[in-house]
Amino acid sequence: MTTLKKSGEAEKSGKPHIGVIFKCCRVYSRIYLNKSKTAFVGWCPKCAAKMEVRISPYGSKKRFFTAD
Repeated sequence: MTTLKKSGEAEKSGKPHIGVIFKCCRVYSRIYLNKSKTAFVGWCPKCAAKMEVRISPYGSKKRFFTAD
């Protein structure tokens, strides 16, 4: 099982998240870890396009991603 390190505001709110730039509407938003802790899931705040980032067993040091 992958453990997530919390930092900053995520630690305060208790909700692990990653930052995403939604190219479809050129907006930034956070997407949050799902209940099963297998992926970060969220929707574009303007057009409601769904974004899912699965958690790799190898991890990633990135905290910000771009969605097409």
